[in-house]
Amino acid sequence: MRILIIDLEKKEHTYLEDESLRQLYIGGVGLNTALLYKYIDRTITPFDVRNSLFLTSGALVGTNIPTTSRCEATALSPTGYFGTANSGGKSGLAIKLCNIDSIWIKGKSENPVYALIDEKGVTLKDASHMWGRDTFETVHILKEMEGQDAEVLSIGQAGEAGVQFASIQSDYHHSFGRTGLGAIMGSKKLKALCFIGKGEIQIRDKTLLREITKKIRGRILSSDSFGYTRRYGSMVVSDVYNRLGILPGRNFRQGSFDNWEATRGRRFFEETYKERTLACVSCPIGCLHWSRVKDGEYAGYETCGLEVTFTLEFGAKLDLENIPEIFQCVELCNRLGMDVISTSATIAYIIELFEKGFLKETDIGFRPAFGDFKSIYKLISMIGRQEGTGRLFGHGIKHAVEHFKGSESFACEIKGLEMPVRDPRGRFDTWMLGVLINTRGGDHLRIRTPVDDLKDFERSYEYEPLALTPAELELIDMPQALKDKILGIPPSKVAIPAMTKYSEEYMTLLNSFGLCIRPPVLRTIGPSIMSEAFRAVYGYEMDENELLFAAERIINMAHLFNLDRGLAFQDYHYPDRFYKESEDYIKGKRLPLDHTKIEGMLKAYFVLRGWDETGHIKEETIKRLGID
Repeated sequence: MRILIIDLEKKEHTYLEDESLRQLYIGGVGLNTALLYKYIDRTITPFDVRNSLFLTSGALVGTNIPTTSRCEATALSPTGYFGTANSGGKSGLAIKLCNIDSIWIKGKSENPVYALIDEKGVTLKDASHMWGRDTFETVHILKEMEGQDAEVLSIGQAGEAGVQFASIQSDYHHSFGRTGLGAIMGSKKLKALCFIGKGEIQIRDKTLLREITKKIRGRILSSDSFGYTRRYGSMVVSDVYNRLGILPGRNFRQGSFDNWEATRGRRFFEETYKERTLACVSCPIGCLHWSRVKDGEYAGYETCGLEVTFTLEFGAKLDLENIPEIFQCVELCNRLGMDVISTSATIAYIIELFEKGFLKETDIGFRPAFGDFKSIYKLISMIGRQEGTGRLFGHGIKHAVEHFKGSESFACEIKGLEMPVRDPRGRFDTWMLGVLINTRGGDHLRIRTPVDDLKDFERSYEYEPLALTPAELELIDMPQALKDKILGIPPSKVAIPAMTKYSEEYMTLLNSFGLCIRPPVLRTIGPSIMSEAFRAVYGYEMDENELLFAAERIINMAHLFNLDRGLAFQDYHYPDRFYKESEDYIKGKRLPLDHTKIEGMLKAYFVLRGWDETGHIKEETIKRLGID
């Protein structure tokens, strides 16, 4: 593997080349985890100059293998724990075309700079004229200066100001959103990375690559989920979430809305706003949308979207009914460079603080309210620009709770990361246990089950029903021994702790190889097919079990890093709201969660991982995985 090391303090660059890293850590999140684990001092603060930022393409990015566009960014997060985020678009390919796999950014520049990177090396250039500009302006300026084909990763005012959920934006509409890596980039006075490489992707076996590319494409297109994912993108689940009562409505107090489908539903969006389908590099699914507002105050406005995350966060959590207003909130977050999920969660918390008397109008300057676009938009701006009350809330919910004792029950964060998109009371399943055990905190995208089927069921904590047909199950690329263990013989139900362990390893592989995580991929592409692709591109003979072993090593390294940072068993905890309050939805109420039973599922997961019941890794597990 070839790692470009940029030292911002010394204003120099070098290369680290070590091909042995490929089989151990693959690429993407795998390599980033290893570099963070090995080189970052556990005692430093996130904004210490000794913190580093790692950006690594997925191992299959740059090939024609379908959906291989993903790239991973990783650092010690402002949450204090392992921080990592993933993005599609063209950023992963841009890195590969510079004849490198990874970028390691060290030190801190004295003045704002941007890095111009190609296959020949790096030039650090002055960015003082862009400091204070938003990301859209920054991308425009750099494309004017360095060429329209340049791929730009940049931060906005939020990253410059150290907002602890600042994002790194990839061109205009893609984001490395979660865990505040834009703030780490800003602390280094690095405004942007600009890629103009024209290198070549090296392939070990081109004939085998053509065969595996054809095979993967055929499997993805044959998935029962392909058609509706291409048509609706992530918005496909919008109506289903409402019917199940799992929306995060009004800061997780309302699981459904009577007018949801008529105002924020998938068909309403498609018929009213969608203009055409877009896709990331090498993707046949095309789950992205280009949209246009045809009438009203924002008539003529065009943007990329709508993603279901935007709908669930601004449409449900903040109860904005008007899609053009959701578009405006998302664009402001992208321009300022802020994670949509943490931003909306923080604003929901602010509004509830105001409703309960913790904050007064004189504290904020206006009256914030759910469903009130003007106050919500103003709060986004105040937080992103660190103005007024925004200065306090730019540190995230966990920090704000210290100033508002008694608000802990509705401060919706886990391990310092604001909770996203789904209410666990509406459906406790593999995904929702995954939110608790997630290495990067309260997040939904690092544990995704390949057998997820959104049908309602009675909560059992230990199991969820298996609704897939035998034909659908046959397509799922999962080791047979694990299928039998997790789903039973014959397949009948899903063992939640066991599926959580497998799904975490599976997602680690997807994020290491650079594959997408949309349903047509989850339902058809797994470790054995990744093994074939790995052999075609690099010549490595690693079977599905060896890949899962590598993923297990990567996960444990990230967990060890968090343990060194002070992670404890009590941090695996939903806010008290979820254990003490019911949630309203269209069919009645969703009952609170059972804390004791969830603790039992956590401990069952720990045992499967080879950890003790407090979440500490047993010595024999560390030795078995070969971790120093």
